[in-house]
Amino acid sequence: MNKIEIENVLFSPEEIRDRIVQMTGAIENDYRHQDLVLVAVLKGSVLFLADLVRGFSCPLAFDFIGVSSYGYSRTSLGVVNLEKEISINIRGKDVLVVDDILDSGRTLGWVKEHLQKFGPRSVKICVLLEKEVERVIEVKADYVGFKIPNVFIYGYGLDYRDRYRHLPYIAKLEEGEVPPGDIVDE
Repeated sequence: MNKIEIENVLFSPEEIRDRIVQMTGAIENDYRHQDLVLVAVLKGSVLFLADLVRGFSCPLAFDFIGVSSYGYSRTSLGVVNLEKEISINIRGKDVLVVDDILDSGRTLGWVKEHLQKFGPRSVKICVLLEKEVERVIEVKADYVGFKIPNVFIYGYGLDYRDRYRHLPYIAKLEEGEVPPGDIVDE
């Protein structure tokens, strides 16, 4: 199998790692002596969550919620569908929603509102990436790894047509470009 070579790398593995170490320190400091539960939004946040939680020294719990709003599109389709419900009790606990990216605000706005129904003490948001765009739903991330312009990105958990999540870096997809080695439907 050929190795994928990407030219439009926005954030290297080292840059991502260093920023996550900083974020973990800030989160752990803010939640010291709290009953913290991280709720990761599937699938894009999995790599981010794994690297984030490995840096914690205090006990915490985590769970997953599955939602979809993109399908195979490069933009949100405007409807959020619940695909997997959380299985952990968050009543009275501090919840930190972990996601790969904040862009339109639809998904994270929906997830935050949905989790409020379970009676947590607080719900805050942590994202690896925040697009500098006008939000459809006003959502504020409490912890942000990197701010990016309005470009389509992939790698490090983010996909293009459900592929490339495994890449250790984040790359930008130019308009009309297909990632190297991608199979184009004819």
